[in-house]
Amino acid sequence: MPVRCQLSMFLTSGLLSLAVSQSAYPQQSEPVDPQASTPPRLILKSAPPNSVGDAAPLKIEQLSDLASRLLHYTGDAGCQQGKCKILVTNFTLTTGYASSYGIQAADELAQEFARQDKSVQVIDRKSFKNQFRQLEEEQIPISILNSENVARWLGLKLGATIVLVGTAKGIPNSNAVELSARFLNSRDDKKIGPSAEVNLTPSESLPDLNPITLPQLLPLPESFEGERVYQAGVNGVGMPRCDYMPNPNYSDDARTFRFSGTILIEGIVRPDGTVKAFRFVRGAPYGLNQAALRALNTWRCKPATLEGKPIPVFVPFEITLRLF
Repeated sequence: MPVRCQLSMFLTSGLLSLAVSQSAYPQQSEPVDPQASTPPRLILKSAPPNSVGDAAPLKIEQLSDLASRLLHYTGDAGCQQGKCKILVTNFTLTTGYASSYGIQAADELAQEFARQDKSVQVIDRKSFKNQFRQLEEEQIPISILNSENVARWLGLKLGATIVLVGTAKGIPNSNAVELSARFLNSRDDKKIGPSAEVNLTPSESLPDLNPITLPQLLPLPESFEGERVYQAGVNGVGMPRCDYMPNPNYSDDARTFRFSGTILIEGIVRPDGTVKAFRFVRGAPYGLNQAALRALNTWRCKPATLEGKPIPVFVPFEITLRLF
């Protein structure tokens, strides 16, 4: 049976509960890097009409049509003329995951916005991708990572007035893709533009709508700082007991977006009782991961022992944060 101890504390910003256990957490599947190669530009062509007897042929449009339509809605999302800064996020699948095609379509759409309306400023997609890649490496669940709140938060970080969010899905029995998108205000969740949709035929081959998973977890090392690291509570190894655990700070951004969730960090409790965070198993946005790491670096524990000798051990730390 796993050894488990739990401590709950009230914070001025929310509720934090910490658990230390020897339970294992599943790893993510092998990563697919959307930056590994530069895909060709979208090639748009007319689709043949449906066969006789079908209700109606697909209406195939251009990506420029979607850009034009959406630009008419910038005011609905709270953008003032001449002061509009747009961040285009990745088109996601209905499952919440990104795809190579969805990333490519977002790149193309950002270029269309800049081409069609010189009065708007389009945030560099490279800046967005760099920020997004950092969040992916922190193992934030895909349902949170590609949420509208995180999109708005990234918009604020990158100086955008409004943020475009959208989905890409394949149309059955064709190689066409339906893109649907709308603008969100970065600061005001009540200012939302209407949705706009287009059907595109990207090329003669099927578009790459395979989901891109989170990066794989780093493997746990066999040794750390020249010493073998053991699994706590296994094969005669004791469990560490932490008695000094200052609370992580609840970030202002987490309060703004009213985030509640759980962070799982796999760390090492050294023989001297200090804690070294090793990897995120489940992360959180809004700077909460960094706050958790800063807190862990100050914690002090009674180390685990083997045959009476203090030893380094791996320990999963669970931090749950909730707003009232």
